[in-house]
Amino acid sequence: MAEGDELGTIENMTNDFRHSIKVVARRTGLSTHLIRAWEKRYSTIQPQRNEGNRRLYTTEDIERLTLLKRATDAGHSIGDIAQLPTDRLSLLMAGDPVASAPLPIARPIGLAEATPADLIAAAYRAVEAMDGVGLEAVLDEASVVLGQVRLLNDLIVPLVERIGDAWRSGDLKVAHEHVASACIRTFLGQIARPIAVHPEAPVMVATTPSGQLHELGAVMVAATATSRGWRVVYAGVSMPSEEIVSVVKVHRAKVVALSIVHPEDDPSLPVELRRLRRLLPRGVELLVGGRASAAYEGVISEIGAIRVASLPGLTEVLDQMRRR
Repeated sequence: MAEGDELGTIENMTNDFRHSIKVVARRTGLSTHLIRAWEKRYSTIQPQRNEGNRRLYTTEDIERLTLLKRATDAGHSIGDIAQLPTDRLSLLMAGDPVASAPLPIARPIGLAEATPADLIAAAYRAVEAMDGVGLEAVLDEASVVLGQVRLLNDLIVPLVERIGDAWRSGDLKVAHEHVASACIRTFLGQIARPIAVHPEAPVMVATTPSGQLHELGAVMVAATATSRGWRVVYAGVSMPSEEIVSVVKVHRAKVVALSIVHPEDDPSLPVELRRLRRLLPRGVELLVGGRASAAYEGVISEIGAIRVASLPGLTEVLDQMRRR
């Protein structure tokens, strides 16, 4: 194995295979920074270290972290379940009511007791200060406190809306939005990796149409779809119709998801949407969402696209498509 190869088993100790943190992240669907945060704050697992001081994880560690991720995705607070034995975690996810009773656990200090409103305020203060490191720290803490589903719905969505309002009113500059966008995009890209995508999982292309330069909506769509088991191709922002169609054909995508945030009166956008619908292969679904999408509801309906008003609505639509 080549030196530095983190994608395989890196050491065998007393016949118990030890795995790198990147292997654990790939197999569990947790980001490496969240694995470390859970270890530090909640002692969820106790990895060993090799001579180079790299963390080494057992198969049992991977099983435990996978159960913890499933539980937090289902709405359980990591603070309530971090110290549950692995067998009780298994029963919890199997629906055993006895196992559902939480153990008395001391929560960490800091933002652990914060409400979503507190977290939004803390994140917004970091945006105002153009403090990308501070914003990432709030997002890290929130991911531990809230779990992935609530993180998106209760923190990132209202935060992005607040940033957009402030940008339009002049309270924030373009530079503020760029700092926030870069930080949130990177963070969501880290937490959105699934445990394993089935080889035949449907493919979605997430992007914004030509002229739409605000990308956070598309990034949130990509993160949500990935968490629902879709294979997502994120195509960036302001993509002309012809380029979107090229990506769809190369990846044999079943769905194109567009985010429309600003403005609400772009005269070229209806033309672009009609052209995209005309060029897309038959059978490819077109989803359109974002803050400004309601202003284009007429053309969205005309071309047979589906307007999605919220991330929970997107989740419902994607799950229905998968069942079909």
